[in-house]
Amino acid sequence: MTSFLAGLSQFFKALLQFFSSLLLYLKKLPWFLCGLWVAIRHCFHRPPRGGCCVKLPPNTYVRPDPMIYDQYYLMSMGLAVTWDNPDMQLYDLAGNPVSPYGLNPGTDYQVAVRCWNNSYVAPAANLLVKLSYLSFGIGVTNTPVAATVTDLGVKGTALCPAFANFIWKTPATPGHYCLQADLVWPDDANPNNNLGQKNTQVVPLHSPAVFSVPVHNAAGVRRAFDLEVDMYALPTLEGCDEEPRNRYKDRFAESTARWAEARRTQAYGMFPVTDAWKVSISPREFELGPDESTTVTVSIEPTAGTFSGVQTFNVHGFATPPGGPRLLAGGVTLTVTGS
Repeated sequence: MTSFLAGLSQFFKALLQFFSSLLLYLKKLPWFLCGLWVAIRHCFHRPPRGGCCVKLPPNTYVRPDPMIYDQYYLMSMGLAVTWDNPDMQLYDLAGNPVSPYGLNPGTDYQVAVRCWNNSYVAPAANLLVKLSYLSFGIGVTNTPVAATVTDLGVKGTALCPAFANFIWKTPATPGHYCLQADLVWPDDANPNNNLGQKNTQVVPLHSPAVFSVPVHNAAGVRRAFDLEVDMYALPTLEGCDEEPRNRYKDRFAESTARWAEARRTQAYGMFPVTDAWKVSISPREFELGPDESTTVTVSIEPTAGTFSGVQTFNVHGFATPPGGPRLLAGGVTLTVTGS
C-alpha cells in the first residue's frame, strides 16, 4: 500500500511539471510564431527597386575633413595656385616672421601650420600633423622634421582653425629649403586636401632676375617634364560684415556657390604673364630617368626696362610617364623685387 501511494505521488508531481512546462511554452508561443513569420517574410520579400529598404538618417555617421591650402588638390579642381602657402608661416625664436628663402644654416626657427576643418559636425581631436622639408625645386626629395598633434574643432567654432607648432633646425648645409605640412586622419572625409607646400624664392631685379630651379624625377620610370608659368596671387577676401546675411539657403548651397565662384574667377590659365614682363625658361621641356635631376634657369625682366615694387610668378612643373597621365610634380613661387 505504501509503495502504491508513493508511486501515485510521483505520478501527480510529473503531471504537474508537465502542465507547468506546457503553460510556459504556450506563453512563449506567440513570440515564436511572430519570429517565424518575420523570418519567412524576409526570405520571400523583395526590397523595392532602387536599393536597400533600410534608410539611415544622414547624421548617423559623420566624419571630419581636416584640410590645408593644398596646391595639388586645388589644381586638380582646376584652380590656379601660389606656392607661397598662406597656411604655413616661419618665425625666428623672437616671434618675427621670416621668409623660407635665405634662412641661416643650423638655426632654430618656429613653424606654424594652420589647419582647417571642412566639416560642421565632426571635430578631429588629436589631429596628427607632420612637417618635412625639401631642397628648393620641383619634385625634390622629402626629409621628415617632426610630428605633433592639435585639437581641430568643427567649422565655425573657436577651435577652427587650429595651429600645429614646430621648432625646426635648418640643415647645416647652406641653401634654400621648402616646407611641407601633411595632416593625417585615419577616417578623413576628403584625404586629398591635406598636403600643403611652401616654396618661394626672392631675387632683386638686376636686368634680368635669374633663378636656378632644380627639378628631380622621384618616380621609378622615365618621365617627360614641362614647365608653365603664371602670375596668379591670392585674392583679397571680403570681410564677413560685407556679405549679405542669409545669402544661401543652406550649407550645401553655400559650398556649391563658393566653388562655382572660385572656378569662375580663379581658374588655372586665367592669369598668364602679361605683356609687361618677359619670362624665359631653359629648358622648358625635357626628360628625366628614375632619380635623375637637372637645373632649370628662369629669367624674368620687365619689357619696359625698369620696375619698382614686388611681383610674383608661379612656375608649375608637370610630369608625364610613358602612357600618361600628365600630373603636377610641384612648383615654386618666384618673387622679383625692384627699387
